[in-house]
Amino acid sequence: MMDFDTPVVRRGTDCAKWDTFDKIYGGTDLIHVGCADMDFKSPPEVCQAFADAAAHGVFGYTDLSDDFYTGVASWYQRRHQVKIGTDEIMFTPRINIACGLCIEALTRPGDEVILNAPAYPPLAQAAQDNGRFIIETPFREEGDSFVLDLESLEAKVSAKTKFMILVNPHNPTTRCWTVAELQQIADFCVRHDLYLFCDEIHADFIKAGCSFHSILEISDPAFQSRLIVANSPAKTFNVMGALAAYLIIRNPKLRQAFYREMQRIGEHNPSLFANAVLKTVYQHCEYYVAEVNAYIDQNELFIRKEFARLFPGLEIKRREGTYLLWMDFRKVFASEEQMFDFFLNQARVEVYPGSHFGRSFSGFMRFNLAESRSTLQEIIERIEKAQKA
Repeated sequence: MMDFDTPVVRRGTDCAKWDTFDKIYGGTDLIHVGCADMDFKSPPEVCQAFADAAAHGVFGYTDLSDDFYTGVASWYQRRHQVKIGTDEIMFTPRINIACGLCIEALTRPGDEVILNAPAYPPLAQAAQDNGRFIIETPFREEGDSFVLDLESLEAKVSAKTKFMILVNPHNPTTRCWTVAELQQIADFCVRHDLYLFCDEIHADFIKAGCSFHSILEISDPAFQSRLIVANSPAKTFNVMGALAAYLIIRNPKLRQAFYREMQRIGEHNPSLFANAVLKTVYQHCEYYVAEVNAYIDQNELFIRKEFARLFPGLEIKRREGTYLLWMDFRKVFASEEQMFDFFLNQARVEVYPGSHFGRSFSGFMRFNLAESRSTLQEIIERIEKAQKA
């Protein structure tokens, strides 16, 4: 049984979430719940794998273990009922890197890339930094959630549109797309001859009562030939620093195109510690997923109750996946600037404002639930104190 209740002190470890954001905002008294990085320890099996690798004392070039390929295939089979050939799995250090390389391999400068909004910014950057144009298509807000706006997609696609990026479960709205929605996306891509890059990195974080469906369930060969699925144990087991991710590509021509791009940038051997993660987590750490999901679900109940009390008029959108909450403060604060000032400068809680994910989402806020309960309690106390000041 994992102990998620005991806070882990991460300051002073060159931690991007705590040390770097302390520098950005000028203070070591902040609580950081903006960055989507869990403040939980990884499974002990991962820690032991790292310790064993370090104890060997030689840190030379490393190749991927066969356990990595069979582990990914068995994970998708067990958890998502999808069969994957081990030859369809390709290593990449990070999903953002892979997205940029796929765009470089499969499109040309000046081509258009569709990305739904609100959107995780590095995915848009992966396209723009390669000289492609982003066609931003906002989701349609329906009640306490969001849905795909297919009419808007159809209106914006052009002869220059070659590529689409999908995130499932979606960051930051937390939507887990239904099979019907995924089929609509697949049909759209086939109809307009688009490649689809689908980021499934949050697939293991599903709220109790909700369901995740991998885009790989859509079996149409015409669609599968243009599909690239990206995933990683990074979020699930809190091992972002190991730089270990992978692609699942059915089409051998697309695999070869991606492989050439990896060669072009000089990426080949993974790190020793990436290999240790990849050959460990999918074989020995499945229990961790159930435990961390249960804890996050309880954290959500706590935050929803307390924020409803503290912020009349706040609407927290329905959470289906991820360990995030997407909050609508537009009826609470006069502006996003006022909202951000309250949290950062008065309550000393650093968050990600909605405009970070798209201009039309100013006034929203993304909140990371993957914190110890005592940390969340301290956030509530800081907010109460700030409101009384």
